[in-house]
Amino acid sequence: MSTSTHHEAKLQWKWVILSVIAGFLIVGASYFIVAPTFHSPQVQALVMLVGFIVTGVIIGYFSPGITINEATVGGALVMVIMLLMLLFLKPEIGFSASINLLLLILGVAFSWVGGWAGEKLQGDPNNPEEITKKFQWKWVVVGVIIGFALNVLIVFLLSALVPVLILKFAFSGFIISFIVTGFIVGYKSPGETIKEPALAGVLAVVLDWIFLNFMIKLHVPTTYLIVGLVLGFLLAFFGAWFGEWYQASVEKKTPTA
Repeated sequence: MSTSTHHEAKLQWKWVILSVIAGFLIVGASYFIVAPTFHSPQVQALVMLVGFIVTGVIIGYFSPGITINEATVGGALVMVIMLLMLLFLKPEIGFSASINLLLLILGVAFSWVGGWAGEKLQGDPNNPEEITKKFQWKWVVVGVIIGFALNVLIVFLLSALVPVLILKFAFSGFIISFIVTGFIVGYKSPGETIKEPALAGVLAVVLDWIFLNFMIKLHVPTTYLIVGLVLGFLLAFFGAWFGEWYQASVEKKTPTA
């Protein structure tokens, strides 16, 4: 049986193309769903940018070999396409050249970050990780990336789809995103990694708060932040526990060689 080469030197253009297709679907659909409800250019830009993270994670996880560069190149092409579309379809937005350049740089950076997280979730079949009881900061970082992206994307998408129940769906999106984040990290990481996604949940809430306060200029009361920190920890912890339980049940069913 041939071994899959996890370390690729050449750029795999098939995955660049797939990254462009997936990115255009995720980023484009997210933007055009959110834009009619949230007229703030900052919100629209944030939703687009986290779409690049999700795209990078998907490409990094499902593609054989290390395809971070492919996700990054694909992200750059998608951002160029999106900026050109907005220029011709919605010229009233009026982003300056400097803002467009910043969005391009951030789109590339967020695609790289997503691709890196996807590769960590995929794992390396030629170099399996040793199961350890030590605290693994790598999985905290992966959890923060996924938690932040899912939280922003799910909250704004649900709120835009049913604007009448915007607060209810925003809270539901918050709950779903952190449970899913904890589950993904708990299930995909080797060994017992419950504490890592729980801490990631707290850090993702802090990151959300920073973006809301300083990028979107939406001032969140301190009490909301405290409640969010507690819920982020508990929800991610529960999701991680469930992910670990599912991981153990799958391993029991898998026959050993």
